[in-house]
Order: sequence, then C-alpha cells, then structure tokens
Amino acid sequence: MANGYAGKILKINLTKKEISIIDTAKYAEYAGGAGIGAAIFWDTAVVPGDWDMQDAFDPRNVISLMSGPLAATGVPGAGRTSVSGIASETYPTPLFHRTNFGGRFGTMLKLAGWDGVVVHGKADAPVWINIINDKVVIEDGSKLWGMDTYETQDQITSAVSGRTRFGQQWQEIGNEYTTLLPQIVCIGPVGESMTKVAALIHGSGVSARTGGFGGVFGSKNLKAISVIGTGSIQVADPAGLVDTRLWHTRNFPKITLAQPGASACMTCLNNDRRRNSYYGGEAMCADEYWYMGKQDPGSFSSRDPEALMRGASIAMKWGICSWATKFGGAITLPVPDAPPAYKGMVPMEPGIGWYIKYLYEIGELGPGKKIESYPLPMDQWDTLKFREIFCDAIARRIGIGADLANGYLEAAERWGRLEEDMNNGTIRLPAWGASWHHTLPGVDWAYSYIFMSGDPVWHGFFGLSGGGGFGGPATYTAEELVDMMTKKAVPFDNDPIMFSNSWKGDEAFKTGIYSPHKAKMVAWARRFAGFYNESMSICEMLLPVFMGSGPGNLAGPSPELEYRYYKAVTGSKETFADTMETGRKIWNMERAIRVMAGRHRDQEKFAPFMHMPGATFPISGPKPVYLNGKWSFESHNDLYLDKKGVEQFKTHFYKLEGWDTKTGWPTKKTLEKLGMKNVADVMKSKGKLGA
Repeated sequence: MANGYAGKILKINLTKKEISIIDTAKYAEYAGGAGIGAAIFWDTAVVPGDWDMQDAFDPRNVISLMSGPLAATGVPGAGRTSVSGIASETYPTPLFHRTNFGGRFGTMLKLAGWDGVVVHGKADAPVWINIINDKVVIEDGSKLWGMDTYETQDQITSAVSGRTRFGQQWQEIGNEYTTLLPQIVCIGPVGESMTKVAALIHGSGVSARTGGFGGVFGSKNLKAISVIGTGSIQVADPAGLVDTRLWHTRNFPKITLAQPGASACMTCLNNDRRRNSYYGGEAMCADEYWYMGKQDPGSFSSRDPEALMRGASIAMKWGICSWATKFGGAITLPVPDAPPAYKGMVPMEPGIGWYIKYLYEIGELGPGKKIESYPLPMDQWDTLKFREIFCDAIARRIGIGADLANGYLEAAERWGRLEEDMNNGTIRLPAWGASWHHTLPGVDWAYSYIFMSGDPVWHGFFGLSGGGGFGGPATYTAEELVDMMTKKAVPFDNDPIMFSNSWKGDEAFKTGIYSPHKAKMVAWARRFAGFYNESMSICEMLLPVFMGSGPGNLAGPSPELEYRYYKAVTGSKETFADTMETGRKIWNMERAIRVMAGRHRDQEKFAPFMHMPGATFPISGPKPVYLNGKWSFESHNDLYLDKKGVEQFKTHFYKLEGWDTKTGWPTKKTLEKLGMKNVADVMKSKGKLGA
C-alpha cells in the first residue's frame, strides 16, 4: 500500500491464541487511526450480532491500537496512537469510545511494519504481546502480573533487548541492527483488577487516560504490548514533505512555554511534556495536576514542582486514570454562582478525589461514618502518602476502594447520593460520567460530549470557537477574526454566523449557540478532528493552529498545513473538501456503532449542573458574538445552557448530519451517499436505521 501506510494490521484472538493479518487496503476508505479502528470494530464486534455491547469486560470486546499514515514519516506531531473499543468508564452504561496517546509507540509500530494492533478474546492466563518486526509472539505474562508499569516495561525491555554496556548498545534483530529500545504500552495493578478507572500507560508518563481501557486490558489478561522495528515508511513526495515543514517553521514561528530539558513525544515540536527530564520521562497537565500539593487559589505556579512530578509518577506506576480520579486539577477560581458545595470557589476538575473530600468535610464519609473511608487516611488527603493508599485501595478493592474502582457516579449511586448531588450541581461531570474539560464556555466542546461518549479531547476548539484560548487582550477585532476563520471552514465557508456565541434571549436561538449556524461549527470540528487528528495521527496539542502569532499575522497555518502534509505523504489527489467528507464518513461509522449499542436522542443530555448558574469555569477568553448586525467580543463566564435550547440544537444538528431528528439515527440515504450501504443494511436488519 505504501505512501504512509505499512500495509498490514495485526489481529490477535487471545481466546484461540490466533495471530492473523488484516490488509490495511481493505479499510483505506476510513483513512487510518480512529477511522480504521471503528470500521474494524464494526466488522468484528457489531456485524456478528452475538452480543449487545453492554459489557466492556466481555471477551467479545474488540480493542484496537491504531497509528495513522502520517506517523513515522517526519511529520511533526504525527505519532499518536488511537485506542478504541467499548469503554468501561462511561455511565450509566459502557459506550463505544475512542481515546489516544502520544510518545513513541505508534511510530515504532509503523517501523515494525504494522498500521495497528487489534485484540479480542481473553487469554486463560496473563500474557503480553511481543512484536519484533514481522515476528509476533503471545508471551507468558504471569511473572509480570502484579508489577507496576515501570517495573513491567523494565522487565520487557530486558527480555527483548537484553542489557548492554555503554558503547555496546547495538543489538541484532533478524538481519538488522538497532540501538532502539522496544516501545511498550501496559497496565498496572489498577488495570489488572478490572477497575473502571484504569489507564493504558506508555513510557514513564504517557497515558490513554479516558475510557478506562486499562481495565479492558485486564479483563483480557493482557498485561502489555511491546513493539520494536527496524523498517521505514515510504512517502509519496519527500521533497514536498520537507518544503511543507520549512513553510511551517519559517512563516509561523512556534511559541512554546517549554523549559530547557522538557521532554516531547516523537517528532513533536512542542516539547510540552510538563515533566522536566531531570525528574525522568514525560507527563501532561492532567497527570501533573493529579497531585496538587499546597496551592494558592487562582495560581498555577504556587506548588512544589518536584512534588507534582512525584504525584504524576504514582499515577503512572499504578496505571490509574488521572482524569477520572481528579482531586481538583490545575487551578481553583472564584465562581460566585456555583452550587453551595463549592462555597464560591470551584476547582478546575473536581473528580472523585475531590468528591470524597467534600463528603468527608460534611460528615458523610470517614471512619465509622455512613460511608466508611477505610483504608483512606482522610486527614492526610493532600499528601503523596494518601495518593499511594488511594491507588492501592482501588487496585486491591479494599474497603472504600471497591466502590471507587467502579468510578465516580457508580460510587455515588452506591452511597445513595447520586440523584441528590447531580440535581444540586455538586457533581460536575458534563455527560456520560466523563470529567470536565473546557466544556463551558466552549459550547462546541460541550456538544461533542453528548454526541460522542464524553470528552472529545480536541484543543482545536480554542481557536475555532473564539481564538482566545485562555484569554488575554485581543490584537484584532471580532469581525476580523470571524472573517479569517470563515475562509478556513470548508465546506461551511459561506456562513460566518456559525462563529457567533450569543447565548441569551432570542438571539441564542436565531444566530447563537442553539441555532442551525452553530450546528455547522460542531459538525466541522468533528469532521476535521476525525480525519486529521484522530485518523491521520496528528497531535491535537500541536495542530490545528488556526491563528497566527501576533499583529499582522492573524491567520495561522491550519488547515492548509495538515492538508499539505497529507498530500505529501500519501500522494492523494483529494481536495481538502474530500478529506472533510471522509471525516464525515468516520463520524457516521462511530455513530452507527453507538446506535447499534442502544444510543438514542433521548439519552444525549447534559448533567444538571450544565443548566445552572455557575456552570462555566471562567478560564477561557472572550468569544465573538453577532448582535444587531455587528460583531463584538463578550465574556461568557456566566454562561449556562437552556434545556429547550439544547433540544432545539440537537434537532438542527441531526438534520444537518442527515440523521433522523426523532431518534438521532443515521438514515439510509445518508449512509448510502457516504458509500456505507453495508452499514445501512445491518442497521435496517436490527431496526436501528433512521427514517
């Protein structure tokens, strides 16, 4: 297949101990990464029709780790690995979900000759998968079971590469030699015990931290996947690739907050892994701020950086989802209208770690209380010692750890507090039990939560929905911003009103956040992200960049940059609009899977707090608003959602996507237009096709 693709996908049935090969060309119409992962899930898990997809730990669950065609080609930031399957973390039921991680695994997978790895079934005892170029072995993992993720990777590295002295690093692999080490994704004790808050860990600080896929690995008795390769990937236009890199770096100087010594994923220009190499490895903000230590409200910089890094290491070693178990996050800000539980000060990410402290403070949780806290030392909540005990209790399901292992909302339900604390706004999880992540004032980010299965994890919304990111004085007018952004939004580049964020009164329904205009913006984001970030494997923390670096340079390189990289690597003759249509096809494949698993319009709702004053976490900058024929910037720090408005928006969005407005299901006409007649036929046979 060449031109960005290795040409084959590894498929492993752990139950039967079968290793087979899928020709990547069979799924080329779904681009790569998350797109191909979803298409393979459809064929392997949905089409047979022998299970309802309501149990993430069922052996029939299919988990894929897919790279994209731009990985291992020298495209900056194109080294992500997409993970998809039925996720255990979502609430009230498991849902089809996709997440991803960076580091070096996806690139090494390509160099070994594979576009991805697909695993289903369940081994009868612990195993790990050993990939050395074309050689694939299902290895005995019994000695690794019980080890933390650092120990696991150390042991596998020794087994695959041996131990060499300085100056003797070359090792022989078949007829090739390399100094590289295997790249490994694995689980820790939290995943082994099939908890719903377990992450997949790669290296010392990279994780797939949404979805609870670490527990899915555990349910399959799969401890790790290791890969080392000595190959290379062909690109269609090497000169074009180099020219695109030069165009990017010369015309759009990179602004970075990285400190000297900061780490980065393979091929990334950001160097934005927060952990300085002095402390070892990498960690992103979600992991670094899992342990906050002592902090001053409203300050990012008031904590001990070494303590933050040690906290991140605890989360990484145990293999816990740092997002699902947040203790508060990076910063706490005043939100005067917030529910009483917050006393006017709302942490950025109040997850289950924050919740147990709240229950402790009101006397509901503690030693001998209604909710027994054993073995957690609640009086040491803000210490590293507490974090260790917290992870151990969850991993071994000791005491309160047995409840915490099932996630935030299931724990609250078991304790008899779910309905009360959801309805009074204490629980701030926007939808499907997923952690808050810039959902308001970014309504486009929020809408993606309900249409997907939680956090879309796409920072492109910052530029797309307002250009301000975390704020700061604008050097341009709202009209200038909207004019620039509209030109980029093919195929909706004739509707600047999609960038308006009016949320009050009639204007919100006519031109604002509940209007058919805003539906176009959400659809554009899903198509672009689905193709370029999630399927081409470009990191969304690096690209897209819609805005330039300052006055006189308002327009950033995206989406032209991503499109140029795509053409240089693959040699495709498609237009940018064609790639967006492929993004739409991927989006509809994901939708079809969710519908077959029971998704309906009536389920796509926000948590109660999203409809209450105080719903917005005031960290983003002002956003453009169109009112009385004029554009201006407005702060949206007091934004909350109208229930009727959300329902109207859903109707607009379903209509735009070609889905049944009563059910939210794709129609036969839509699917067949996208070349998905086979999907439509299966949905029709099960009574799941939109009218």
